[in-house]
Amino acid sequence: MNKACYIYLRVSTDEQAKEGFSLDNQKRACVEYAKNNGYQIKSAFLEEGKSARTVERPEFQKLLKAVDDNPVDSVIVYKIDRFARNVADFSRIRKEFRNKGVSLISIVEGGDVGNGLIGNIFASVAEWESEVNGQRTKDALRQKYRDGWWPGWAPVGYKNIRKNNKKIVVPDPITAPLVEETFNLYSTGNYSYVRLSKEMFSKGLTARNGKMFCDSSLQQLLSNPFFYGLMKWGGTEKTGNHTPLITKALFDQCQLTAAKHRQFLIRQRKHNFLLRGIVFCSEHSSRLTAEWHYYHHNGYKKDRIGYYHCYTPGGCPGSFIELEDMEKRVANLFKNFQFGQEFTELVRQKIRKHFEGGRKTFKSERQIIVNQKRAIEKHRNKLEDLLVEGVIGRDVFKRQHIKLQEQINNLNDRLVELEGRQKLDINLVDEVLALTRNIHQTYLEAPPHLKRHYLRFFFEGIYIKDKEITRVVETPVFATLRRQNHIIIRSHLLPRLDSNQQP
Repeated sequence: MNKACYIYLRVSTDEQAKEGFSLDNQKRACVEYAKNNGYQIKSAFLEEGKSARTVERPEFQKLLKAVDDNPVDSVIVYKIDRFARNVADFSRIRKEFRNKGVSLISIVEGGDVGNGLIGNIFASVAEWESEVNGQRTKDALRQKYRDGWWPGWAPVGYKNIRKNNKKIVVPDPITAPLVEETFNLYSTGNYSYVRLSKEMFSKGLTARNGKMFCDSSLQQLLSNPFFYGLMKWGGTEKTGNHTPLITKALFDQCQLTAAKHRQFLIRQRKHNFLLRGIVFCSEHSSRLTAEWHYYHHNGYKKDRIGYYHCYTPGGCPGSFIELEDMEKRVANLFKNFQFGQEFTELVRQKIRKHFEGGRKTFKSERQIIVNQKRAIEKHRNKLEDLLVEGVIGRDVFKRQHIKLQEQINNLNDRLVELEGRQKLDINLVDEVLALTRNIHQTYLEAPPHLKRHYLRFFFEGIYIKDKEITRVVETPVFATLRRQNHIIIRSHLLPRLDSNQQP
């Protein structure tokens, strides 16, 4: 009658697989040993990518449960360090096996290691090797970091490759442009984390688990300096050798945008009042809130009137001002501003460069999408061939075909969006040129979302008292342009101008 056994196989890294410890090699040796020694294999437990320093391994736990529920004559392993690299764990589990009458056999160590001193000696050697290997790994990672290479897994937008016998991080041709676009979109200030996650997910940018980025994960991505070339590891900072996906200027702009979002609490609102977060009460230095007052009979010319006012407890009568009056007074501030000729010419030069670079970027992004589409179409065509040849069934074909077609449709949508974005760039350039010619008129003709951009470009805050603008606080950008005479101000018509950012 054949004896019964379980076999346990483990590999922790690709390197071990290449060095002869692959699961296939281990299984071949264990099966051959079982056959030659009259064992019938009841079950095989295969563990991939797990360290033997701990017993908390899924397949190892299944083995222990199998030994408890259905004891066998022996458990066969290729080598003791495949089973355990910790003397305490090895001794404890070996004793449990012995109490159940189960022997532990290691092929490399020459047979039964469940009894006597020899098993503990081999386990001690395995534990020592594990500690030495662990220290060597840490030292190698430290040296890799010192040499300017990222020692860990590549973040989204990059991939790990082996080049000249060294593992390095390089931009991923598919996700790198999407990460760059994520930074560009967020820097505009028009996107919350939720909206940006949905937008980029529709374009193919996913977290490592293949799902849409959650708020915290997207925040971590947008605040990771690795993308502009700075590595942080082990409490130190160093400029890496990897290719940056963005500039330091774009990264800093995103951090400023995040700070402003925290200040202005950007979110979807039922009533999105134009001056919310910009106008303040001079008396209490608090932001003015806005609300509609509705009238439900015919005695009034309007069905509703909007008001800005201070929300300080106890009331602040001097802060109440009608919405239209307030927005008109703010719009009139722009009558006092005019860009200088030198700055206007500089903007035109930048626009010319923008057009030149934009055309190149458009062609590059379009080619990436086309290449992705071709690859998926090739996969779809191969799937159709497999159906015709009878290799796959109709259910599998339908499921995979629908998935591939959805991906193709998404890429087609991205192509349309890319074309539309190029047209939008032209409209934006026209808007910028108009702004340099006549700031006030451009502001009046701008849609609400552009008006908010103009307001935040010029003003940190506008202070109100008794329905009058008493003080305006300029942004650092506006202050710099003013000091360099790039913006001409008719100051005698302007309320007190303050570059101090504190109210």
